[in-house]
Amino acid sequence: MWLSLKKTGSVAIRLLIACGLLTACGFEPMYGDAAMQSIRTPLQGNLLIEPIANREGQVLKIALEDRFNPEGIKFASPDYHLVITLRKTLIPAVVKSDGTIQRYDIWLDSSFKLTRVSDKTTLLESTLKRRGSYNVATDANFATHEAEGDVTERILKEMAEDYLLRLSGYFAKSS
Repeated sequence: MWLSLKKTGSVAIRLLIACGLLTACGFEPMYGDAAMQSIRTPLQGNLLIEPIANREGQVLKIALEDRFNPEGIKFASPDYHLVITLRKTLIPAVVKSDGTIQRYDIWLDSSFKLTRVSDKTTLLESTLKRRGSYNVATDANFATHEAEGDVTERILKEMAEDYLLRLSGYFAKSS
């Protein structure tokens, strides 16, 4: 019994030391209270996202707005401008010997440019890529259509999360 208490005590001491070292390293949680106290941040209404072409672009823009600005705050003249181009490609992944396609891969490639409105300086320019796939139901066209739509929407929401992480990291590093 004494031995198990001794082991538990040493684990607790190690855990306390690790927590103490972690607080001394400058670690700050991205979504913590300190991040939410700043009122004029690019992720809270101070970022204008240009409309993106096609239905996929609309879904991505809505997902971006939901993640960047969940409270719906809008500034009359935002400080930052984000332009995104999106390209969707369907690639047959599994083809039977008779030529029927059994599975498609969806490739979504987006490039973006973040600029500061005041001096039109490009702050960040890069690309993001996401992939997904779905099965083709040869006897159910509607099911295949819905599967493609579901996978595309899921990939776009994941891409919006990638944008949030990329831009949050950029602004955390630059401030």
